[in-house]
Amino acid sequence: MDGAAKAIFGFTVRQMTKSVKGMLFGLLLLVPWGAALLLRILMWQGVQVPMGGVSLYGILVLAYITGFLVPLAALFFGTSLVADEVEGGTLPYLFGRPVRREKVFLAKVAAMTVVLVAGACISVLGTYGLTLSIDGAGALSREAGTLVGDLATVSLAVLAYGALFSFLGLALKKPLFWGLLIGFGWENLVAWLPGFLKRLTLLFHVHTLLPHSAAPQGVIQQMLASTESRITALVFLLVYTAVFLALGCFLIRRMEASAAEREEG
Repeated sequence: MDGAAKAIFGFTVRQMTKSVKGMLFGLLLLVPWGAALLLRILMWQGVQVPMGGVSLYGILVLAYITGFLVPLAALFFGTSLVADEVEGGTLPYLFGRPVRREKVFLAKVAAMTVVLVAGACISVLGTYGLTLSIDGAGALSREAGTLVGDLATVSLAVLAYGALFSFLGLALKKPLFWGLLIGFGWENLVAWLPGFLKRLTLLFHVHTLLPHSAAPQGVIQQMLASTESRITALVFLLVYTAVFLALGCFLIRRMEASAAEREEG
């Protein structure tokens, strides 16, 4: 990454972390911690809770972090990566830097991915510690492999969703509206349906990669029962990510070409 791209990367990171959306993202990271603490409080009060720490951890990673937090954060940050520059009138200054337009796009996507991966992994780590400590210190070390798999899967999910919504931010006039339909309509409905159609969603492949599905014995494992291998899921996600990033690079080059044509005209 050259100096100009690094400057764009650093500026985007600072812009994200200091924005209102960044603060809201930080609050959303704490939600599963609150759920774990609530469970501990109930147990301290003598309430019989039929859910152990491992089960609670799996549900929070499955339903909240990969099913809600990651898509929502990628949606709000991804669709606004370039749209905010357009609305703020700063796009000409951004394009005026001595760096190719696709590098500008990729530097901003990389910055968004780093921030969201860091936040999502912090959320997973805190959730892991707070929930599995309920089952005793031995559970923390016993499930370490699951934690590593979750961190890798969540990071890949951020990359894939970030690429998708960054592309939508360039391709559509109302990317937030269409992103909500895709991220929380199509993804959360079709991913659970039988048949081939669910392979056109990111969420199905993310669920396949979650290590909780290794031994289909409990509720979480039954929910994650998959009809594809983890290698196939990984390939699908990487291909989808590459396609969305390539389309985004193509569109941002067209955006600059169109602006140049208008200036010449």
